[in-house]
Amino acid sequence: MLTFRQFGSQETWIKTLHFLGVVASLILIASISIETFNHDPFLKRSIYFDIQFWICIYFTCDFFIFLFISKNKKKFVKKYAIIVLLSIPYLTILDNTAIKFTEEQIYLIRFIPLFRGGAAFVMLMMMVVKRNTTALFLSYMILLFSTVYFISLIFYIFERGLNVDVKTYGDAIWWAAMTVTTLGSNIIPVTSAGKVITTILAATGMTVFPIFTVYITSIISRLSQSEKESSRQVSKL
Repeated sequence: MLTFRQFGSQETWIKTLHFLGVVASLILIASISIETFNHDPFLKRSIYFDIQFWICIYFTCDFFIFLFISKNKKKFVKKYAIIVLLSIPYLTILDNTAIKFTEEQIYLIRFIPLFRGGAAFVMLMMMVVKRNTTALFLSYMILLFSTVYFISLIFYIFERGLNVDVKTYGDAIWWAAMTVTTLGSNIIPVTSAGKVITTILAATGMTVFPIFTVYITSIISRLSQSEKESSRQVSKL
């Protein structure tokens, strides 16, 4: 990850850029959620297209600003080139070309810029939170909840109307909660997409929850060590 200390007095500007990236992601999340719940998410063109286009433009400009202030530009490009790919307004490009995708594929493409926002959030947390382990833990937890939410949206869109057990979004979020905790849900996916994301979500849960356990263990270990040191100091007195 980029070492922000090298920028010195520019650190405030860097924090601001990452914060704006997080805000842009929240706008994307709000718009895609509203469209999913209140309108047909498979509309060929909607307000989300325009919102995503301008936010992708901001993400692209943000990348080049960081490139400009980076001391080692080649290393920066090699390390963060993926950010450019996540910042491309694919929906706008597809809308103006003869390339055809299914409605479901178009819906999935809408989530691509959110990965760019996730990267901005992690970088912001690493700067704001003093203890790196705490920053990483908070990042993992928030990204986990975000992943569960996004996957539940996708599950709801693909399964509703086909799966008799998925009547409302509440059913989808229940399925997601039970799947990510690996407890298992009474809702069985019937579509290919539903089966794939069920596997992905279960694997995510098995990967992330041990991190929570390790973090709690490390806190208890630090507290125990602090108590021992305090006892030693008292005994010396």
